[in-house]
Order: sequence, then C-alpha cells, then structure tokens
Amino acid sequence: MRCDFDRDAAYGTVRRLLASGLRFTAIVAVTDMCASGALVALRHEGVRVPEDVSVAGHDDIPLATVVHPALTTVHIPHEELGRTAVRLALNRERHAMSQHTVLGTHLVIRESTGPAKTP
Repeated sequence: MRCDFDRDAAYGTVRRLLASGLRFTAIVAVTDMCASGALVALRHEGVRVPEDVSVAGHDDIPLATVVHPALTTVHIPHEELGRTAVRLALNRERHAMSQHTVLGTHLVIRESTGPAKTP
C-alpha cells in the first residue's frame, strides 16, 4: 500500500492494513522513518516484531539503532552520495557522457527481521 514518506503516514497506513484483516509477514518501508511508524503501529495492535511481522527500512539513520527492536535497514552511503553528486556537477561539461555512477549499498541486519511464520 502506498503512503506519504513520513512516520505518521506509515503509522496510519499500517493501522488501516491491520484493521482490514490483510495478513502479511513483512513490511519493507521506503525510509527508516516510515519503518519506525510501522513499528509503533504494530506494537499498538499487539503484533510482535519480528515474531509475527518483520520490518525493514532504507537509509540506516541513527534512529535505526535506538528503536525497539533495532531496525534492519539498507545502508545508503549518504556522505559518498553527496561527494559524488558535487564532483559530477562540477565536472559535467568535461564528462557529460560519463555521468553515470553506481554507489554500493548493503543490508544491515538487526532485530526487526526474522523467518516468516508458516500459516
């Protein structure tokens, strides 16, 4: 289900999904802030993370280590991304045809994910 990219919107969306009776075993949120909203909604509804539903986000912001349970996330190299963007912008005339760059990401596994329960 789609929602805005903030904590409150994700909280409301997860509450509506649970109220609809939809059964699911995982949430992969577009940002860690959205994932934190999902965690709160699940907790308010008595859903255990990761025993009942796994939750993961994207960004690996400091919040990911202080929420409970600690959030599994995709690490985005924000500093490297910024440096690369500036370098490409400053040199765009010289390298106009080679402005494509791929930066590495990696999965940071923490306590918010686990094996799916069998029905």
